[in-house]
Amino acid sequence: MWEEKYLLEKELKRWTSNFLQKFGEDSLFVYNLENWDEVSANQSIFGWWLFSEKKLTIIKWIPLDNAKWNTFKIDQIDWFIENFIKKEWKIPQDNLLVFVSNKPDKRSRFFKFLRDKVNLKEFKPLKDNDLKSFILNDLWDIKIDEGALSFFVYRVWSDLYRIGTELDKLKVYCKENDIDKITVEMVDSMVFGLVETQAFDFLKLLFKDKQKSFQYLQRMQDQWLNWNAFSWALYWWLKLYITLYDFAKNGIKDIKTIAHETWINTYSLWQNIKNIDVILKNWIEIKNMYKGLLEVEFDIKSGKKSEESFRLETKKMIIKFKL
Repeated sequence: MWEEKYLLEKELKRWTSNFLQKFGEDSLFVYNLENWDEVSANQSIFGWWLFSEKKLTIIKWIPLDNAKWNTFKIDQIDWFIENFIKKEWKIPQDNLLVFVSNKPDKRSRFFKFLRDKVNLKEFKPLKDNDLKSFILNDLWDIKIDEGALSFFVYRVWSDLYRIGTELDKLKVYCKENDIDKITVEMVDSMVFGLVETQAFDFLKLLFKDKQKSFQYLQRMQDQWLNWNAFSWALYWWLKLYITLYDFAKNGIKDIKTIAHETWINTYSLWQNIKNIDVILKNWIEIKNMYKGLLEVEFDIKSGKKSEESFRLETKKMIIKFKL
């Protein structure tokens, strides 16, 4: 079972690579939506194989799950499941079988049949300390201080594919320049941040220096940063401020408590809780900015205003903030 596709694919690659190296290409059979043949899959699992010492069969997307890309229908796999159950695990000893499923329905007959008869392995999304451990393991021969590590997680977030790409950039740079430690400055200058991060950088400026936030907007337009993506990211951060306001209004400012009750990354909370006084002071302006961004987006998408007006309208909202 898996929710973190990156970890699953990495594990499957390790299994298949080792198996192919030992027993050759004729030993591996993989069935999925594109090449599904229930008779062939059944023969691969239960039949003896003359050309290989061992055989590995991987069945993807069975048991049925709720993944959007899984378009298997019950009638497509019904015969296969019935036949599999009837044979009562009469699988040749040298035949290895792997079922891959996203979030299988644990109430289904087939899942219940498998549950007590297989080695079940789950690949769950990584968060906080597990995410940091994943990064540290990847950087096994390069040091990274805690500040740089936290900043990296904040900037890239939890997408392991993006994390892998950005870590590769840092590792290559360290190797080429004979550097054994990654610093905050290196992360800041080399790691590509999400649009959400750029929006947060903009709002940090807004809380400190309106003029610099105006310059940031101009630079964003000069670089042709997608206004729609940037606007969406501003929504995200403004919602975070609204959440912090609600907690603060009830006397709660502890990061661990807020993180426990919300989906918010602890580093993001730590970065923003420092601005809680400004958030409280500008509560009306934050609400109005959120509403104003929605109105600007509607006007641009309906053709009432040009895309260039996004910067001008946002600037008008900033002017009303109290620093």
